Amino acid sequence: MDSLTPPLQDPDGTAGGLVIATGLFGELVLPAGAFDPARADEIRALASQAAAYATQARGVGTLRAYRSAWRQYEAWCARLGVAALSGDPRLVAMYLTAAAERLAVATLQVHLAAVVTAHRLVGLSLDPGHPSIAFLLDGIRRRKGTRPARQATPLTPALLADLVRAQPDGPLGLRNRALLLVGFGGALRRSEIVALNAGDVAFVDGKGVVLTIRRSKTDQIGAGDAVAIWASDDEALCAPTALHRWMRHRAAGHGEEPLFVGLRAGGVLTDKRLSDKAVARLVRDSAEAVGAGDQGLLERTFGALSGGVARRYSGHSLRAGLATAAAEAEAQLHDVMRQTRHKSVEVARRYMRSADLWRNNVTEKVMRTRR
Repeated sequence: MDSLTPPLQDPDGTAGGLVIATGLFGELVLPAGAFDPARADEIRALASQAAAYATQARGVGTLRAYRSAWRQYEAWCARLGVAALSGDPRLVAMYLTAAAERLAVATLQVHLAAVVTAHRLVGLSLDPGHPSIAFLLDGIRRRKGTRPARQATPLTPALLADLVRAQPDGPLGLRNRALLLVGFGGALRRSEIVALNAGDVAFVDGKGVVLTIRRSKTDQIGAGDAVAIWASDDEALCAPTALHRWMRHRAAGHGEEPLFVGLRAGGVLTDKRLSDKAVARLVRDSAEAVGAGDQGLLERTFGALSGGVARRYSGHSLRAGLATAAAEAEAQLHDVMRQTRHKSVEVARRYMRSADLWRNNVTEKVMRTRR
């Protein structure tokens, strides 16, 4: 191991090292020998400035994933007794090899990105394209495949209607119905739902509502985008109507106040913005409640293999549901992408494939009885 990367000199790894506050990853220790001691103050100052920019360059969800990945990598290095910030691609390749036993390929790539980012924040070079890493990842992809191990189940319009109608009366129900319908109609990510402010909503007479998405996963610089949701003929499933009712109850004092906030017992509104995890819980818990309240619902939707399927619903089920329903309604790919704001055609087409499997499928002509 000594030939790969410098060993730690003490349990904390700080002896002779330079402690740098990064913000993103907390305090990182640059090992002795990896920097010029005479430039320690300069390195600290530059690293601090770089950390501030780096934090702004990633979304909240990405930052959370990076921090978790770095903690796991750092703990693995500590168990081996080596410095995490070594700049050694062979050490990183060893970690990825060990982690491949429990992580999907996509998650491994997040871990690699986190480790590379940590190195760059302290001024160390680590090439993610180094053969030690690139060839390893290629081998892992070939062996494990790249298909996501777990995908959110799309909400069908019929199941969305059941979830909306199952919400309780009062302020909680007003908020939840608006959130579910806006999230579905706008094909919003859960982070985009909770980031909405009261001033990001504009009602258009005779049409519906336009939402301003200030920042998103594919728009980290905040160029902004607009998403329109038409009003529904069914008032109970109309996103603009549900949103208007919630906003009238919400009574925000100014446009910068969060649109969706938490509630205390008794329906008392707080001024705290709802978390993205709360969106995931709402969708999952509502799906489970509907399944528990009507045992036949999930069986009608998914058949005999529906046991436990409610647990596969998440916040992403809203976004995936709109895209999948649009595909089944034979919407054009470019129109779906305009609503979902996907930048990648390949990613957007994933939602089209489930509909394409059945459209003009030859087994329908061969197996179904003509009447």
